[in-house]
Amino acid sequence: MKNHRVIFLVSVFLCFLPALVAIAADKPSLAGDNKDKKAVVKQAPVAKAISIEEAGNKVLNTVNKNFVPQKNAILSGKPAEESGLYKVELSIENNTQSFYLTKDGEKLIFPNGSVDIAKFEEDSQKRQDVQKEEIPKTERPSVELFVMSLCPYGVKAEKEILPVISSFGDKVDFKLKFIVNVRGNTINEVDSLHGNEEAREDVRQAAIMKYYPDKFGSYIEKIDKNSCLILCGSVKLQDYWKKAAKELRIDVKKVESFAYGQEGMDLLRQNEADAKKYQVTGSPTLVINGITSRAIYEGPEAVKKVICSAFKDPVEICQK
Repeated sequence: MKNHRVIFLVSVFLCFLPALVAIAADKPSLAGDNKDKKAVVKQAPVAKAISIEEAGNKVLNTVNKNFVPQKNAILSGKPAEESGLYKVELSIENNTQSFYLTKDGEKLIFPNGSVDIAKFEEDSQKRQDVQKEEIPKTERPSVELFVMSLCPYGVKAEKEILPVISSFGDKVDFKLKFIVNVRGNTINEVDSLHGNEEAREDVRQAAIMKYYPDKFGSYIEKIDKNSCLILCGSVKLQDYWKKAAKELRIDVKKVESFAYGQEGMDLLRQNEADAKKYQVTGSPTLVINGITSRAIYEGPEAVKKVICSAFKDPVEICQK
C-alpha cells in the first residue's frame, strides 16, 4: 500500500505536466526494460553531461519545487548511472520513488512520462501570470472547466465549482470539458493522462452531466472517495462506476449508450479541439469568455468573483 501511495502522489502532480497532457505515443516509460531508457537517451543526445552529484541535487530541487507541496522529498541513497541516465531515488513521505535524469540535466523522467525541466518551469511561470489580460464582459458569460476525470485536482475543481455555477442558475453558460487525445473513431482509440480507462470515465462523466446534472456532484464524490485505490489498481473502475451509478439511480445503459457511441466521440473530439484552442496544459484549467483564469486554484469565492467580473450588467448574486 505504501508503494501505491507513492504512485498516487506522483500521479497527482502529473495532472499539471504539459508534456504529459499530449499523451504522446512515444512517451518514455520506466515501467518497461532498459530498451525504453535507451530510447530516451537516443531521443535526447547529450551535449555536455552534468556530474552525478549535480544530477541528484537537480532532481531533488525540481521535485520539491514543483511537485511536492510540503517540499519534504529527500535523497534516498546515492544517485547512480543506469542505461545512459542518472537514476535518483527520493524518499517522499517515507516512501521511495525512482526518478531518472538525462545526463545533460535537461529531461526529468517519471514513471508515467517525462518533462523538459526548463520548458516546464517556463510554462509554470506563464500559468502564474495568467489573467493579466482582462476578461471581456458579456451578457451571459461562458464558463469552461477542463479536467481529467481521475486527476485529484480536477475532481476537487469539479466539486468546488458546481455549487458556484448552481448559484448563477442559467445566467452563465457552463461546460465541463475533458483533456483527451482522440486517435481514431471508437472509444478504444481515445486516451487521457491515465490511459484509455480514464478517457472512458471522462465521457461517462459527460453523459452523467448531460442526463443527470443533479446527481453529478454525488457521483464524483463517490469517485473521489476511492480515487487512490482506483489509480493504484486496487479497485477496478469499470466495475466501481456502475456500482456508484446504480446507488444514485443512474441508468448505466443510458450512460454507456451515449459515452461509447457517436455522440460521445463527437463530444470528445470537440473537447480536444477546444483544449488546443485555449492551449490547455493541465487539469484543472478554467476559461471564462475565452480567457484562462487562475481563480480555479484559489477557491470557490475567487471563482464566483471572476465570473461576476465577466457580466456586462451586474447580476443580483454578485451584489451579495
